[in-house]
Amino acid sequence: MIAKTARHVLFDLDGTLVDTRAAVECCYRRVFTNTLEQPFPPADLPADLYAMRPAEVFQLVAPERADELYEAYRTNYPLCADQVRVFDGATDLIRELIADGRKPSLVTNKGIERTLIDLSVAGIAPEDFVAIVTAEDTAERKPHPAPILLGLERAGGEAADSIYVGDGPQDVLAARAAGMDCIAVTYGFYSLDDLKPLDPAAIAGTIEELAGKLGIRAHRGTAA
Repeated sequence: MIAKTARHVLFDLDGTLVDTRAAVECCYRRVFTNTLEQPFPPADLPADLYAMRPAEVFQLVAPERADELYEAYRTNYPLCADQVRVFDGATDLIRELIADGRKPSLVTNKGIERTLIDLSVAGIAPEDFVAIVTAEDTAERKPHPAPILLGLERAGGEAADSIYVGDGPQDVLAARAAGMDCIAVTYGFYSLDDLKPLDPAAIAGTIEELAGKLGIRAHRGTAA
């Protein structure tokens, strides 16, 4: 594994750099209560809510109103954004990668509007990333490799000199399909039991461990 020397380090966002669970739940609750006038979560909603795009959730719940509900979600998310939390040490990790001459990028299944909101709340400057790829940039989403491959192209990187960091099975699978190693983190939305069977190149339980695997000065702390 080239994690300690990889020039390009591509990151997932939700569950890797920021914890958006409370903000996402707040937003869904507002949409379901105020627009759909029904409780959240509905009994038939898939358990893996955070792995789904909001548009997909609304297509399942009320397909005839999916566009209206998605627009309500977009409108309500800024009202819940104060509940976004940055994982302890994540901001410093990005800065220290840059100081070490490395090139961080961001590749997420999330839309650009909410991505920028999350980064702002977390105190991470978009300019710190060499490239940013969001849901609008590719028709496919992880676990398809297209978003990661686009991130590499925009960053001017090669898979052989790059590594991806993410918290979900889709991240491990997408990185592998893109021809690169993946460090899977277990402090996000998925557990060790979810990730270990996929045999990622490495597993980190804290930002401190992640920093060490990337060859960067370790940080104290786990998730905020």
